[in-house]
Amino acid sequence: MKIIHWLLLALSGLIVLNSTHLVYFNIFTHSLPYGIYIKTKGIPQRNDYAASCLTPAIAQYGIDRGYLVTGHCPSGTVLVLKMIKGVPGDHFDVKNNFLEINGLSYRIMDTDSSGRPLRSFYQRQEGVLDKGEYLLLSNFVKNSWDSRYWGPVSIQFLLKPLCVFEHYRSF
Repeated sequence: MKIIHWLLLALSGLIVLNSTHLVYFNIFTHSLPYGIYIKTKGIPQRNDYAASCLTPAIAQYGIDRGYLVTGHCPSGTVLVLKMIKGVPGDHFDVKNNFLEINGLSYRIMDTDSSGRPLRSFYQRQEGVLDKGEYLLLSNFVKNSWDSRYWGPVSIQFLLKPLCVFEHYRSF
């Protein structure tokens, strides 16, 4: 019986932390491994996990398509959780349905998993990421809706995994 009390106490503590937005439970998106993540500070580095709000136009497209749900971002959606693949100073190039970042290629899909055409929100075909610009992608699912479609974003905060329940990779 003591174990059940400790588990309930731990679960209650995690729920309180989640409501303070210090801890994030990733059980909804395939963009990161399922698990519990804690909000951290620091200088964003390549391959860190990060959270970002999207612009209103991109967020509305995400809501209309069912990619996002309502949340606390200024655009009215939840934060997107992804891995940082491009940092300020990195060179990127978009050609032949691939986003290339410093020589690494990421396929840009023509359609989403429901067969609907995907819209690209940025027009720059190549360039260097400016200060405060990051490319967020998912290494865990190849058809993730990410910076391949919405371009560079700013980062609200970094995420550090506390406990990962399932680790899978699609590519």
